[in-house]
Amino acid sequence: MSNQTTGVNKLLLLSTLLLMSFGIVVVYTACTQHALRMGLAPEYYLKKHCMMVLVTLLVMLFAAKIDYSVWKKFSRVIFAGGCALTVYCLIFGKAHLGAKRWVDFGFFQLQPSEVLKFGLIVMVAVKLSEAGSEIKSLKCSLIQPGIPFAIAAILLILQPNFSMLIMFASIVVAMLLVAGVNFKHLLPALGGGLLMGVIMLLVKSHSSKRIAAFLDPSMHQDSAYQAERSLEALGNGGFFGTGVGMGIQKLGYLPEAHKDVVYSVIGEEFGFIGTFCVLFVFGVLFYQGFEIARNSSTRFGKYMAVALTTSLFLNFIVHVCVSTGLIPTTGQPLPFLSFGGTNLIVSGLFIGVLLNISKSGTGKRIDEPYVGGEKTNVYTFGGFDITRAES
Repeated sequence: MSNQTTGVNKLLLLSTLLLMSFGIVVVYTACTQHALRMGLAPEYYLKKHCMMVLVTLLVMLFAAKIDYSVWKKFSRVIFAGGCALTVYCLIFGKAHLGAKRWVDFGFFQLQPSEVLKFGLIVMVAVKLSEAGSEIKSLKCSLIQPGIPFAIAAILLILQPNFSMLIMFASIVVAMLLVAGVNFKHLLPALGGGLLMGVIMLLVKSHSSKRIAAFLDPSMHQDSAYQAERSLEALGNGGFFGTGVGMGIQKLGYLPEAHKDVVYSVIGEEFGFIGTFCVLFVFGVLFYQGFEIARNSSTRFGKYMAVALTTSLFLNFIVHVCVSTGLIPTTGQPLPFLSFGGTNLIVSGLFIGVLLNISKSGTGKRIDEPYVGGEKTNVYTFGGFDITRAES
């Protein structure tokens, strides 16, 4: 299924455009009744979403055009910017359910953690790609990539945003595994982090209620309400669905139908056929993302592609699992299909970067240590991937 040519990866681009196009239809049918209940025009949210789709396409085009080496050059600036926006959110953001995760600029609501996520990915990719033959050392396996992660983790705990923290940790672990870090250093850190994560989830009342509702819905009806309505929506859809606009659960019964559980709306109105097609297109997208990582001519490009694809995959899998009742409820949008916002734009940025990495000839300005100890410029060796060499 690989589609690696001299141009951009066409299957990745096509699958993204298909999802975004279908997302416009889904947002319209999921948001119409919500807009009416808010006293707004039926197409209010559709217009806002289409504007965000347009912005996303421009961001994706921009990222696909510029050489991905730019992200390495400005990695510290991007990470610092994400940290600054998150701190700004902690100070000036409006609290919702005891958490500060959004900054309202009037015309647009920004979720700084999405920007911080990209900054963290770039920073960790830089640290791992510059490690060279020292990748097995404690410094390169844990300390250097661990410092930016620790900074991001502290900011997310202060919000608090534990679902995003788990996502950040999973992305970083995926990058470390692909880079081949020393398990002797990684496993104790994973064990300690997992223990701390479980403790924080159980101590925090909001997350502990959701976990309790997942384990025993009958005893926690309020917290289990969304999960139960999601399953009802999927059940109503059957094989072919009720038809576009004919779903019942979105009519005030299913909270955040256009955001956190939009997959259930798809299941109700488009049935098993619709959800299967969505899963298939996402499968193509993820496969191409990891193929781009495998074929990257630089370690930096490889780690970036793995992280960006993993991030999109985690958004997808968490959203689908919440909608189908496989994990406790948490607010994660379905990339390109949920109502537009920061996640939509950042997801478009991720696809744009992946498209650029997929081009032959990009990343030539990246200078990385040869794994045998010498510094080597990729451009000098043309098409030969010196970053794959073994010491």
